[in-house]
Amino acid sequence: MAYTKPTAANLKARFPAFAAVADATVGYWIDEGDAETASWPDTGRGKAVMAYAAHRLAELGIGAAAVPVGVSSFKSGTFSATVSDAVAGLTGFDATVYGREFVALRRVAFAGPRMAWTPPTALD
Repeated sequence: MAYTKPTAANLKARFPAFAAVADATVGYWIDEGDAETASWPDTGRGKAVMAYAAHRLAELGIGAAAVPVGVSSFKSGTFSATVSDAVAGLTGFDATVYGREFVALRRVAFAGPRMAWTPPTALD
C-alpha cells in the first residue's frame, strides 16, 4: 500500500485532544513529521507522522487534555498540582504518550534481524 501523507482531519480523528487546534497548526507539525519519517517504509508511516505531530503539539502545550498522566494531586482554586517523580523525569519522546507511540512505531519499522560478522583473519 502506497504512503499517503495524513491530513489534519486524520490526526484529529486519531487523537481527539487536538480537535480544537487550527488545521494550519496541525498541518505544520504533520509536515515536520513527514520530513522526519522520509526514510521510513510506507507501512505504518502515516501513523508515525501523526504520532510525531501530536507529540510536538503536546510538548508545546497545544491541545485539550484531562489531568495529565502522572498527576497525583490537583487543586483548582489557586492552582496546585503534584506530579509523580517517575513522570516528571521523562524527557524527549518518552515525555508524551504520542512520543512513546512514535518510538514503538519506529522500532517496528526498523526492526529485523541484526547480524554481526567478524571477518576471518589470515591463517599463518
